[in-house]
Amino acid sequence: MFDFFDLQRFADSSVTAVAPNLRQEAWALSTWESGFHKAFFTKFTGKGATNIIQIKEELRKQAGDTINIPLLMPLSGAGVTGDNILEGNEEALMYRDFKVEIDQIRNGVRIEGKMEEQRTAINMRKDARTALADWLATTVDKKIFAALSDSPTADRIVYGGSATSESSIGASDIFTADLIGKAKRVACENEDTMVKPVKIDGMDVYVLILDQWQTRDLMNDTNWLEAQRFANVRGKDNPIFTGALGMYDGVVVHTCNRILRTATGSGGAKVGHALFLGQQAAVFALGSSPTWEEDTFDYKNKVGFAFGRIMGIKKSQFKFDNVNLTDFGCINILTASPDDN
Repeated sequence: MFDFFDLQRFADSSVTAVAPNLRQEAWALSTWESGFHKAFFTKFTGKGATNIIQIKEELRKQAGDTINIPLLMPLSGAGVTGDNILEGNEEALMYRDFKVEIDQIRNGVRIEGKMEEQRTAINMRKDARTALADWLATTVDKKIFAALSDSPTADRIVYGGSATSESSIGASDIFTADLIGKAKRVACENEDTMVKPVKIDGMDVYVLILDQWQTRDLMNDTNWLEAQRFANVRGKDNPIFTGALGMYDGVVVHTCNRILRTATGSGGAKVGHALFLGQQAAVFALGSSPTWEEDTFDYKNKVGFAFGRIMGIKKSQFKFDNVNLTDFGCINILTASPDDN
């Protein structure tokens, strides 16, 4: 998904033999790669539709601010047996689609002046790149979490405990291992609209992401603890397993402090918006290449650096019956997320 440059050649911004436009292009790519690799969702991201977050790059090379994403529906026919004739009885591939819009996003830093640089041995220009890469990682993650948590369709929500709505979630409706199985059943109950699992070494798996308080409650659940005694997650070299808490019922469980957590439960109880994810849960559309700009101010006493990228992130949704909207690859699990006592 990246352009390949010999970034080491351009690593020092003081190299004068390199044309300024090539140096800035290299710094832009270096900032993008550094920032993207720091993002939590990087391990779940790739170009193919079988990834949890699908990268789409068509708009990098053509004009436009919207990309149409095809979503392939599962085949529903029974096929033929024996010598019954298949010709003329084939199924047509069925697609639904949705659109992702892109926009420019930028941020910049400014060094106060030559005297500020004089006071320290720190290379502020390199620190500017580091700070902007960190900002990019945070921004990408926040946008993906926000997209996946926004307005889940009614058929893709699981509530903790006895709650039947977000506003009815009380402090005792905490996350338990049983909710993992329940979410998986919701994901698979309808063959026509099922959330497709990710295939790893021939095994079908889903990914679950919890906030830190939901994680605390899950790790106090005896069902979870018992399952981990026999789980076989360690040693897997697929990125999806990297940093995982464990596996339960074919679901790889992760935790991240960027999961949405809101005071929207009963009486203002805090609610964790856990995400149960399968293939193509969201699409990350990229526009033109990233940019790195340098500018001076105040008679060249001050210097500023700006990084930008045109991109868009959206949750995949479709209307299987051309009427009712449903989330394609995401189940939202809403539970209490109470503070520590």
